[in-house]
Amino acid sequence: MRGESEDWVPLVANSILAATIEEAASRHMSGPFGLDDIQRAWLEREAHTVSLLPNPPGSHDASTSQRRTFWFYEGCRALEQGAWIAEVGEGKFAVASLGMLIAQRREESRQD
Repeated sequence: MRGESEDWVPLVANSILAATIEEAASRHMSGPFGLDDIQRAWLEREAHTVSLLPNPPGSHDASTSQRRTFWFYEGCRALEQGAWIAEVGEGKFAVASLGMLIAQRREESRQD
């Protein structure tokens, strides 16, 4: 999937959301979360997705850090636009329906 930007943004957004939900569930947290917390969870829990990230559009030799940063912010922007996350002040973000998403994740884990 080394295709266009529009292919990667939803993939990254979903992986950020999944990592945040997993982190919240494992630490029994309900938020709000700083972007650093969200990014750390994403880098740790979605390492495979992160390792596949292409260069940002228009860039040919982006460093690993530049690729991660670009796609992280694009994914977060998509989550905000889709109303999955919202800034609640002081650089903190809440995840919509986090309790329900955690419960769903736990149920899926039990079925595995």
